Amino acid sequence: MSATLSLSTAYRPASGIAMDGGMMFWAGLCYGTASLSNYLVMSGYIHLLHPAMIGLIWMGATAAFMLFGVILKVGSDRLLLQQPAVKRFRAIWTGLIVGAAVLIAALMIMMAKFDLGSNASFIVSPIALGVYGIGWRVAAVMTGSRWPNLLTMGCFAGAIGLAALAGTAAQSLAYSLCLVVFAVIPGLALLLRQQTPEAAE
Repeated sequence: MSATLSLSTAYRPASGIAMDGGMMFWAGLCYGTASLSNYLVMSGYIHLLHPAMIGLIWMGATAAFMLFGVILKVGSDRLLLQQPAVKRFRAIWTGLIVGAAVLIAALMIMMAKFDLGSNASFIVSPIALGVYGIGWRVAAVMTGSRWPNLLTMGCFAGAIGLAALAGTAAQSLAYSLCLVVFAVIPGLALLLRQQTPEAAE
């Protein structure tokens, strides 16, 4: 119990504006799992019946994220979700994630038109992680908390590192680990924060 309280207390907003970690947690968990699966396929540990099936894995990850993180809001406190500031917080993250998806899709289409489609998948993780960094910076500004800035810097550094790994299976593994560090863990910490007595006051 003390470890749980310690973890959640470290993610307390300085301004009193609460942050909902559900979207970050589910996005990190779903897409991190998909990226790990991608690594296992590219490394030869898992053999698919058809290469196109990897696309189904990512589609499944998106469907799971939309269901648990956006529609059902699993793990998020219902009373907290009614707060206008939290609604704005979730709206910003939703816009960032959807915007990243549109940007990635547009770039992949352009690369395919220039016969670079075989390498299009390697642009996904650097862009996505960069968007996570923007999201955490917005969270820092909205709440007055400093700790999201550390996640922002980590995301930006990670995006550069992922770009350097383009073309290798290691990029997918590194992206999966980055999502655990920069999305799953802080998202879970924010969810745990909602369950503490102080959060309910």
